[in-house]
Amino acid sequence: PPTSDPTSPTTDPTGVPDGTTGGLDGPSGFCSPATQDATACPADYICCSDDPATTKGRVPNYFNGTLDDIYGDPIFSGANNALSYSGQCVNVGGFASPFASGCPVPCDPTWSTTDRDRICGVGSLCCQFQQVDPEKDCVIDPMSNKWRSVRGTDIPTLSTWGDLHTTNQDPYGTSCQAFAGGLMPDQEILADCYAQLTVADRRGFCYQSCPCYEDLCDQKNPGWTPRCGV
Repeated sequence: PPTSDPTSPTTDPTGVPDGTTGGLDGPSGFCSPATQDATACPADYICCSDDPATTKGRVPNYFNGTLDDIYGDPIFSGANNALSYSGQCVNVGGFASPFASGCPVPCDPTWSTTDRDRICGVGSLCCQFQQVDPEKDCVIDPMSNKWRSVRGTDIPTLSTWGDLHTTNQDPYGTSCQAFAGGLMPDQEILADCYAQLTVADRRGFCYQSCPCYEDLCDQKNPGWTPRCGV
């Protein structure tokens, strides 16, 4: 599992320009809620987690508080916004929010349509606002022998997490430990938290329209087909 905890970044760690600035009335750039840095965002903006990860890989129970086979507790968003190392600066107040902070609803752009409809609403989309680092955030899947984005279930076989990747959530496991109970964490909860860790392609917000991001890990594979058109 990850160890240690350096200062987390307050600028987009990929260095990739935010293609949504000016295009959507929402996020103005990358921030890290875990730093608790009030100067990280422009005036009147707050740092909102874009990570919908939950216990046991379910969809977050933002609206109903239910714990069952479908809905789980958010690990890095909602009431646990400050545990996230990944977020966006958002000018809140111009949209409905289930959170006291007023933050937009985090979602996973790779969710099925059914799961997206549960969280974002029918007809809404899940928008990615940060790109992965194709040099550091991709691994070769041992089953398919193809490149894909790394995830927490790759620890420790394909990844040691930590500084190895660029956009990895909770790189040193500090927030997972806090979520699992602190100094004496519940080991089952801790292991599950590690398994839910992702890089930037699994994080976003619910929106009506989205910019298109290519899958930069899949792009490394022979026969890759663009999804954003020419």
